[in-house]
Amino acid sequence: MQISLPFEAIKVKSKKNSYRNKRLQLYRRLRLVAKIFLVLLAFVALSALCLVGYRALLSSPLLQVTRIQVNGCQQLDPQAVIQQAEIPSGVNILSLDLDGVRNRLIQHPWIAAAAISREIPDRIRIEIEERKPVALVKGHQFYLADQQGACFAKAAPGDHADLPIITGLDPGTLGSGCNLPREFTVLLENLYRESQLRLPWRLISEIRWNRNAGLSFFTARGGIQVDLGSEDYGIRIAKLEKVLRYLEKKGLHAQLRGIDLSHGNRVFVRGRFKIPKQNRSQQKGV
Repeated sequence: MQISLPFEAIKVKSKKNSYRNKRLQLYRRLRLVAKIFLVLLAFVALSALCLVGYRALLSSPLLQVTRIQVNGCQQLDPQAVIQQAEIPSGVNILSLDLDGVRNRLIQHPWIAAAAISREIPDRIRIEIEERKPVALVKGHQFYLADQQGACFAKAAPGDHADLPIITGLDPGTLGSGCNLPREFTVLLENLYRESQLRLPWRLISEIRWNRNAGLSFFTARGGIQVDLGSEDYGIRIAKLEKVLRYLEKKGLHAQLRGIDLSHGNRVFVRGRFKIPKQNRSQQKGV
């Protein structure tokens, strides 16, 4: 059996389905747009709320800096560090520029490094690392120098008398804030490192530099000149220990005036040595 439907009825039904699908798609798109709009509105509202809250915190008297703690002072007075930091009185702890405080601190000649931290609600902690002077540099004036060869401050007469004096440098090139010649700084660092292991630094009264001959130093006791040259300081200081022990054992230490260790394996000793009478008689008997 065959059933025939009018063509017009099929056409009307397809149009109704197409219209219904379009309305459904439009509804879904509107609902998606509404969701996105609500999310954006919530985000804007939350941002505005955070901004208002942050501004309220910036103006809150409960977050004003009232305490500053300074750690790491050896030579400096903590109050001097606070003055160098220039933290405004009553400043809000959240608005304080920590990098700016740090940059002001490291401008101080004695401060090598600084770290700043907040401790909510009202305290700022300052940690500093002071420069460690290892010698006095003699120029037109005396300057303090650290292990890296930086002349960071002038030295008043009589201050740091336990430090050795560096001589042999051009006074015209020296000044507060200058760096010593790199070739000299390398030798100074090596000497300082090796002396910590074998030779107390306080026993050295003067360090003399010659661009061609290298380093020499003078002992605080007896003013003995020791020529080290420009290399192998660890080995040469070990030899120095053996030579000094030998001379002291033989009773010749008091007559010692100088030791030259700058010629590789050879050691030259200078002094006004007197042969003991017992040795003289033995020599005559021979």
